[in-house]
Amino acid sequence: MGGIAKKRQAELDLITQVAAQCKTSVITGPAAARWLGLSTLNWVTAVDLALPGEARSWGKKYPDRVYRDGLLREQEFLVHNGVRTATAIRAMFDSFRYHGRMEALVQIESARFKHEHLSIDYLLAKTEVLPRARGLKSFRQLIGYSSDTSASALETRLRHRLLRAVETGQLTGVESLEFQVGFQIVDEHGWPTVAWADALINGFLVLEADGREKTSGEMGDAADALRRERHRETQLQNRGATVRRAGWDATSWGGLIAELQRLINHQPGVHQLPNRMDVRYRQWLAGLERRAG
Repeated sequence: MGGIAKKRQAELDLITQVAAQCKTSVITGPAAARWLGLSTLNWVTAVDLALPGEARSWGKKYPDRVYRDGLLREQEFLVHNGVRTATAIRAMFDSFRYHGRMEALVQIESARFKHEHLSIDYLLAKTEVLPRARGLKSFRQLIGYSSDTSASALETRLRHRLLRAVETGQLTGVESLEFQVGFQIVDEHGWPTVAWADALINGFLVLEADGREKTSGEMGDAADALRRERHRETQLQNRGATVRRAGWDATSWGGLIAELQRLINHQPGVHQLPNRMDVRYRQWLAGLERRAG
């Protein structure tokens, strides 16, 4: 088992252990999101807990759990794989309140990518069962801001950073900004395949979210994965694309935005690349699964 897989299993083991020791409680926040199969921004190292009904925490601190105050009604929790857990919408809301906007956004976008029926309107309707607690209005606004195109936590961060850079005027000259755009290419053996741009600016400027999994060995041999990535990048460049990569080190993103601005200034306007696909990434993945089945 690789390093990332071990960390993910450690999260589940921690949740299982805490839940077994606190049987009258309900897991919530990032731990609940993780238990329900959603991505989280950070590793789960402590489990948020709430008590059904109107409860207040008693101030005692534990290294592996945090008790949260507030109202938790019956319709806001369920039993999933043997563990009492908050519903997804309550877990996201508690993540927003106690762990911040980006943590909640990662979970929302993960849910929307995984489950096609989770539209903005659907999720907003789900918030009607939440308690009228501080932050609910802002949480609803965050749902409205979310997208269903982010397949990873890093892609959520990248999307948010680009949108903020455009909104604040830090990145100008952006005439089109799209996410998860596919282009038909051929693989190393000449077989047709698809290269996906995690973000696409002005039709030609491709950004790749370089996540941990690609080079960790979790998705197969790391050297093979890197070689395939470089091949796809070359294929896109041969069609007129400019490719840049964004990793987890947020301190480097200011430099990335500055580099994007330089590239846009050098080649202003929209420049569409050939062999662009109309199908969305999620639909393409579903097609692959159907053919494999």
